[in-house]
Amino acid sequence: MENHSANNPEGAHRIVMTEKAAQVVRQAFEAEKVALDEGCVRVGARPGGCSGFKFQMDFEDSARVSAADQIFTSHGIRVVVDRTTLNDVMGSLEIDYQAGNLVEQGFKFRRLVEGAGACGCGESFSPLKS
Repeated sequence: MENHSANNPEGAHRIVMTEKAAQVVRQAFEAEKVALDEGCVRVGARPGGCSGFKFQMDFEDSARVSAADQIFTSHGIRVVVDRTTLNDVMGSLEIDYQAGNLVEQGFKFRRLVEGAGACGCGESFSPLKS
């Protein structure tokens, strides 16, 4: 799986997208008439759910990326996350897209961290550091 990171030390956490997820993001950028070099996907976490945190994802203008952010490139899509959130809350992550019925389709987040806590339904997760 293609994944490149800017300023990511060896062995540090990473975020990757599956080809299907990247394809859906590219289609959304095209629909909004945003060039891939002008936009990125911001991934984060917010308090919520039974385990403490829920993932969030949105599009962002590349000009808003700051020195506090970690930038990954996966299948040609730039994925941005705040370093503190990446290292203390989320950890390594794979983003996929599940097609299906209207209720079950959408982006799915899978933590790649050994022993990472999550609730039974998979909608929320425990932070790496308490």
